[in-house]
Amino acid sequence: MIIKLWHRRRIQQKQHPIIAVMSVLFVTCIVAFPLGAAETPLKNVTLMPLWEPQTQFAGFYVALDKGIYKQHGINLNILKAGPGHSPAEVLEKGAADFAIFWLTTALQHRSAGTELVNLAQIIQRSSMMLVSKKTSGIKTIDDMDDKKVGLWEGDVSIPPRTLFARYRIKVREVRQSQTVNLFLRGGIDVASAMWFNEYHS
Repeated sequence: MIIKLWHRRRIQQKQHPIIAVMSVLFVTCIVAFPLGAAETPLKNVTLMPLWEPQTQFAGFYVALDKGIYKQHGINLNILKAGPGHSPAEVLEKGAADFAIFWLTTALQHRSAGTELVNLAQIIQRSSMMLVSKKTSGIKTIDDMDDKKVGLWEGDVSIPPRTLFARYRIKVREVRQSQTVNLFLRGGIDVASAMWFNEYHS
């Protein structure tokens, strides 16, 4: 019995330094990381989309809704885009940290001296299309020569105009609104369209 009691006392004596060290560490942790301390503040970041909320930007909005940006320390604010809102102007004025451009637009501004950095080329193939009715007889690019072609305003008109210049065809440009009504009514022979939007409407 004495041996057993002595053994217990030895264990208790050996535990004292360990308990003391643990106590010091616990106090240190409380001082360094007080209970209820605020988390690391999120970094405010602003994104300017190319256009109004639609399927091509779904990933940005879904990630925002699911809190994925905050998981990575980012408090993202997606600005209002659409008619009258130029991503290039917003970015150059410093009102946005990041913006979504057409590649042709970015190249145009870069060649003009704007210091832009292409962080990610998310879309590998353009969704823009030039469509015509089967009854129009337009089956090739050359068939559009001297035809009425609807073009949107702004930078989005750069790709089709580049196409016309490359194939040396002259079209009669007609300003196209945000609908395809003019095309459906026969006001133009060819209309600008997006694969994910007008083409399926």
